[in-house]
Amino acid sequence: MAHYEHRSKNTYRLVVDTGLDSTGKRVRKRKTIKLCETLTPTQREKELNRQLILFEEEVLGGNYLDGKTLTFAQFCQRWLKDYAEINLSPATLVSYKKKLEQRIIPALGHVIISKLQPIHLLSFYKNLNGDSIRFDGKYTPAPKLCEFLSFYTPTQIEKTAGISFKTSKRLKAGMKVDYTIAQKICNAYDLNLKKMFFCETDKKLSAKTIHLYMGVISTILSTAVKWNVIKDNPSNRIDIRRGQKPKAKYYDDEQISVMLNVLNEEPLIYKVMVYLAIDTGMRKGELTGLTWDDIDFNKSVISINKQRHYIMGYGVLEDKPKTDAGIRTVTVSKTVMHMLKLYRKQQLKNKLKFGTAYKNEPYVFLHDDGTAIAPHRPYIWFTNFLEKHNLPKITFHQLRHTNASLLISSGEDIVTVSSRLGHADKNITLNTYSHIIKSKEAKVANKMDEFYESLKVSSKV
Repeated sequence: MAHYEHRSKNTYRLVVDTGLDSTGKRVRKRKTIKLCETLTPTQREKELNRQLILFEEEVLGGNYLDGKTLTFAQFCQRWLKDYAEINLSPATLVSYKKKLEQRIIPALGHVIISKLQPIHLLSFYKNLNGDSIRFDGKYTPAPKLCEFLSFYTPTQIEKTAGISFKTSKRLKAGMKVDYTIAQKICNAYDLNLKKMFFCETDKKLSAKTIHLYMGVISTILSTAVKWNVIKDNPSNRIDIRRGQKPKAKYYDDEQISVMLNVLNEEPLIYKVMVYLAIDTGMRKGELTGLTWDDIDFNKSVISINKQRHYIMGYGVLEDKPKTDAGIRTVTVSKTVMHMLKLYRKQQLKNKLKFGTAYKNEPYVFLHDDGTAIAPHRPYIWFTNFLEKHNLPKITFHQLRHTNASLLISSGEDIVTVSSRLGHADKNITLNTYSHIIKSKEAKVANKMDEFYESLKVSSKV
């Protein structure tokens, strides 16, 4: 049974009776709507009946979400199922789920979504900015935990906490574990993680990470507004100042020279990868997704049109670059093209060596047996390479910054740099490399002095 009630001028409440609950209490679903004031009485009646039929179908079909009783956690589950899993890429979906499970739901999940206020969000962001636990460090058992676990055998710990026998022995021995294991132990025995483990890093969450959490919450609440679950998005009513963006780290000319000299001692595959990253600014996912068909040896150009990445629960996936601007063609130096030709010949030799056992995957960067290297392999290898040769620490991705610094320092215009890097907007390039651009600007005065000197103008001061 469905009907509507007149509440005030142009405002009506739709009511759908769904029967009795388990206690014999009648259950009714209600929804308030506002009609356009220019409607005639006949049009108003027609629109009310239309809205009432739609609402009744929504309620009886189990699709109605009542913001007055629905918790934020319940809405998030519905949002994941009906929106995120359909519209988001696997990488983004996994990232959102992780943030929801680790921090957002534990902090805000219990709040009725219609009662979620800016003060709730501000409190959450303040906690993130404080002593929020990082999940990317190693956790060492504190003496209290070692003493507690001494009363249990590894087998008992394995069964209770759901971790492996080997990991249980590591914990009893006071050895480091990752956050997931530390959390499982504390949950299984109802222990306080901060008291039972020492985290190897005292670093707080970065401003960028905190803003990613803000973005997840804002996106979900925006959908709640579109679905008429809440009237407005409370995250739009708060203003948090962004932290200062850290400067992009990179190697200078001297450091590049030292690194490239020791690089000659390494396998050709890694030599080519590093040179390509410095030459083109390609991301590691774009490098590992590169195929031989993408390389035009006659024109010395490379087409960047895909990337490979590992996503937990999905494995290694091939996808388009981060943005449409990421699909680009870049000209490559003769030095790097020569290296690619040598590496191609090496692959052909491997193919003959392995014969029918050769996997022959289409990618440029392969193991000797023809299987593609993992997307994270460049990062792992490069980190170990720098450590082995006692070189200044940067990440493989920061070779991309090194490429940008070389282009900017050589006088290349920012539009060209932005295009080669695959940035969607030149302002991204300007903001990321503003400190490099400023350092270049400081040289202008010297150039002007050189100009005046070349004219042999005498000045009297």
